[in-house]
Amino acid sequence: MAEEKVEQVEQQEASKEEEVATEAANVAADAQVPADAADIDAAELLETVARLEAELSEARQECAEITDKSQRLAAEFQNSRRRQDRQLAEEMERVSTHIIKRMLPVMDDFDLAFAHAPAGVDAQEAWVEGFRQIQRKLRSLLEEEGLTPIPTEGEFDPTIHEAIASAPSDGVASGHIIEALRAGYMLKGHVLRPALVRVAI
Repeated sequence: MAEEKVEQVEQQEASKEEEVATEAANVAADAQVPADAADIDAAELLETVARLEAELSEARQECAEITDKSQRLAAEFQNSRRRQDRQLAEEMERVSTHIIKRMLPVMDDFDLAFAHAPAGVDAQEAWVEGFRQIQRKLRSLLEEEGLTPIPTEGEFDPTIHEAIASAPSDGVASGHIIEALRAGYMLKGHVLRPALVRVAI
């Protein structure tokens, strides 16, 4: 009896081993790929890689072109903005110069009024001092905008003075200014209006 049981167990184990071997063989057979199929897959893979590389190269070129265009547009925008700012500044400068130039006759009127004040008028009277305050405020405002008076003492300078009369003088050397007939002004280093003077000969 014992021998029969041992024989039955051995037969069962052998049967199981055969089943496992058969199953392993089937799996191995399913896993095998024909050589020509592998070659086809490799060729397709190489073709796909080549196509993707071409598309990548094309995309990079398009990206470079777009980047270049965007940089050019940004540069053009900056240049246009600088040009507009410069034109605006120049226009404001022209308007400012025009307004200041039109204010100069008012300054002349103040100068003439105080220079030819009637003899009986007291320079300390309140209304006279009020007009002097107005003149000082106007002069200060124009100076803040860059207006400076042209000096009218010493040697005549044709770049900033305009001689409208000449006369001999015992106390002033030849070629020097005897008298200023109208004030001249410079605006930010440029002659806005030359001073009218009388020069000694």
